[in-house]
Amino acid sequence: MFDLVVLNGLVVDSARSSEASLGISGGRVVAVLAPGEAPPARTTIDAKGKIVLPGLVDAHVHFREPGLVHKEDFASGSRAAAAGGVTTVMVMPTDNPMTTTPDLFAEKQALATGKCHVDFALQAGLGPDPQHVRALADLGAVSFEIFMSDLAPPMLTERTHDLLAALAAVRDAAGVAGITPGDDSIVHALTVREQAMGGADRLAFWRTRPTIAEAVGLARACLAVNEIGVRAHIRQVSCAASVEVLRGLAPRTLSAEVTPHNLLLTEHEITRQGPVAKIAPPLRPASDLAAVQAALRSGTIAIVATDHAPHTPAEKQAGDTDIWKAPGGFPGVQTLLPLMLRMIGDGLLTYPELVRTCCEQPAVLFGLAGRKGTLSVGADADLVIVDPGRPFTIRNEDQQSKAGLTPFNGWTAPATPELVLLRGAVVARDGVPEGAASGRFIRPAR
Repeated sequence: MFDLVVLNGLVVDSARSSEASLGISGGRVVAVLAPGEAPPARTTIDAKGKIVLPGLVDAHVHFREPGLVHKEDFASGSRAAAAGGVTTVMVMPTDNPMTTTPDLFAEKQALATGKCHVDFALQAGLGPDPQHVRALADLGAVSFEIFMSDLAPPMLTERTHDLLAALAAVRDAAGVAGITPGDDSIVHALTVREQAMGGADRLAFWRTRPTIAEAVGLARACLAVNEIGVRAHIRQVSCAASVEVLRGLAPRTLSAEVTPHNLLLTEHEITRQGPVAKIAPPLRPASDLAAVQAALRSGTIAIVATDHAPHTPAEKQAGDTDIWKAPGGFPGVQTLLPLMLRMIGDGLLTYPELVRTCCEQPAVLFGLAGRKGTLSVGADADLVIVDPGRPFTIRNEDQQSKAGLTPFNGWTAPATPELVLLRGAVVARDGVPEGAASGRFIRPAR
């Protein structure tokens, strides 16, 4: 007797799609059954004609708690994740205060416990001082985040000597270093020049972050990772120049991500939507989009992660006439799966590639393999049932995030995420979260 059987769906993994039924007990997948088998179960879900995906794993979200809860909190951010089919999130450390010490890590875990509607891992912040790395690893930090640009001191890691020391500390703790690449000297100089010239138009911020700044920082990161021999992951690759750096310099211990917006939105959206589309790294020309799309398909870029970075509508609207007055970032965790389904509909991605880049590989890279991102026997029964016959429209009014405004408002996908299950229990239905917060803290296997 199973707790739940999901009957006769098209079950997708990174290699293939095949019709099967899933037997679930104790919150885990305990059997993959041949189509047509109907074993006894307390509950059944008929998935005939539907697509069954593992719950998505988003390796890069900002949920703003503690200290910035007017923008987002664990409850609202995780509801957005559940609504969009993301069942595991990795939460970045850039809150107030930043998650940099064992005490702050434990406090953040306590804040999230009982509030999250999906399972969560926590990422630790790592500036030039690596003294807490070992203790944070023991507490279950899923990664150690290093910022080479777009963050103020003392968290900014600008000198190569400090970068090498930080990477060595992560290596010695058997951890994963998450690296936000960039050359802050280029960004700072262009920002000073742009503001001195009075540039406040919608493209002023965009002009301060050229592709060379990202690519130079990425090249330095690749060389440093190779020198130290650490497991590392590059955040937010956005341009063709960075893809070429990865192809030429990335060691085997390094992986990279791209965001949905850098796969799908060009810089023209900044002119059209203004501060709603302001983000770092910025939106790029179509040639860069083509390059990162090809790199994702080839595996040069391993995963898609959202950089879910919410701000309130009022904060965004402050930049309508002066782009510097708006913060950078927008919500993304709820729109991840619909946008990937859109890419499938446009012939840019296949269902197995979606599972590889949004489910399996994020789990593998961050020590969650076998538990998350897969529907193999023994895995947590986190899954999404997709109706391929029902189109889906992204709308601002449906967003669960406090941010409300998405630059993808009005975009359509050819399929609808119908049911989202976390450990065998429904947590969202037709884009609406359901049930009490049941998310758990997860720690990587080391």
